[in-house]
Amino acid sequence: MAYNIEDQVSQFCDAWQELNMIYEDYARSIDVPYTSLYILSLITRIDGCTQKTICEKTFLPRQTVNTVITGFYKKKWITLQELPEDRRIKTIHLTEAGKEYAGKIIPQIWDAELKAMGKLTDEQRTALLEGIRIYRDAFRAAMLPGEKR
Repeated sequence: MAYNIEDQVSQFCDAWQELNMIYEDYARSIDVPYTSLYILSLITRIDGCTQKTICEKTFLPRQTVNTVITGFYKKKWITLQELPEDRRIKTIHLTEAGKEYAGKIIPQIWDAELKAMGKLTDEQRTALLEGIRIYRDAFRAAMLPGEKR
């Protein structure tokens, strides 16, 4: 069945929203705000990241990230360590309690992502990733024509 480009854009956007809803539904099922789950997942993947790194990777506002990080700190799930070269910048590290908590909820996400990607052949994975990269770059160029990235 042939689709026109408008239909394909719609299908892509619908699929993207459905993927996001799966993460949202999982967060809701474990009674965790989606943003907190997203940030915790990132911290488990990048030990020693900073709030700036989280903002850059998640596209979340600085205030939102700070609120979540402060909550994690109050729950003693993370520690913050100043960088010697710039004491204003703090790296984020999971505590044992944070690792234990994350260990209960994050591996399910990773396992599901690996299983889903594993359903594709090598060629399909390569095509998917290359297609998304091309789409992302073209979309950015069309939406923000003066931006260099």
